[in-house]
Amino acid sequence: MTEKTVAAAIVTYNRLALLKESLAAILAQTNYLSHVIVVNNLSTDGTKEYLDSLNDDRIVVYHATENLGGAGGFNQAVRLFGEQLQDDFVWLMDDDTMPEPDALSHLVEFVVAHPQAGFVNSQVRWGDVTGNPSWMNVTAPRAFTWQRYLTNTQEPAVEVVNATFVSVMFSREMVAMVGLPQKEYFIWGDDMEYTNRIADINRGYMVINSIAVHKSKENTKPGDIVAEKDDSRLWRYNYEYRNRVLTARRISKKEMVKTLTVAITRDLRKTLLKKGVAFRAKKLGVIVRGLWRGLFFNPSVEYANGLRQAKSRSLCDAEMDLLD
Repeated sequence: MTEKTVAAAIVTYNRLALLKESLAAILAQTNYLSHVIVVNNLSTDGTKEYLDSLNDDRIVVYHATENLGGAGGFNQAVRLFGEQLQDDFVWLMDDDTMPEPDALSHLVEFVVAHPQAGFVNSQVRWGDVTGNPSWMNVTAPRAFTWQRYLTNTQEPAVEVVNATFVSVMFSREMVAMVGLPQKEYFIWGDDMEYTNRIADINRGYMVINSIAVHKSKENTKPGDIVAEKDDSRLWRYNYEYRNRVLTARRISKKEMVKTLTVAITRDLRKTLLKKGVAFRAKKLGVIVRGLWRGLFFNPSVEYANGLRQAKSRSLCDAEMDLLD
């Protein structure tokens, strides 16, 4: 069998020190790495000059002429993978992701042994390899599959619903079937929506022995507007709620209703009634506007030039047929 090749991809914005550390960790992978795509989202901290000074044929740099957001950056990274490279897999991560030296080997070797996997992702720790789980990157196990992991500790991976773009890998064939990440999300939720698309064709797995460290500033839960203390971050939640609704709509009407119900009965209610909530009025406006915009937000899915094929039958449709 010909050895598989992988293009890693990093999206970066004004975090040069972390980018250098992440790039070094990726280039130190023991097997399979062929290229590293770096999308620079118009950084102003010397990132451009640093990247332009590198002399490594494996590194492919894209300097954006505007800040594309994380979603736009990953859209561009997967496009470059599809249009300019011929590697078998693309492996996505933020600029504060530090994979262990064998992280990629474990991902590839699992996929080779389990070709039915649509995507694979690493177990993500926060701060360092011995730290707590990175809560924003914890992936939910798929219902009716988790029990087998309680009785069989030798399982190499856990079947998961979706994954974040912090050490997640999928194939060229999958990109051809599902298209590119949704750049219009700009920030937050694009990874969940994209891996949902993949998992509707072939299920995703968290590979237990593949470890990556996420060096985010805080180990917070994703999208927790009630606990948010930083006024300068509230604009992000406009995208969070809008994107959350579209992601649910693309799954089913039932999922959309569930998402709206949870946002109203939990987030809106807590923001309104809980004592000591910072920026209460502004947060209430963000939640309402975001949910409303999500009902009408419907950007089309893009494909890389020359890389498009009909997807196989939806697993969700197949499951519904079994229930009929």
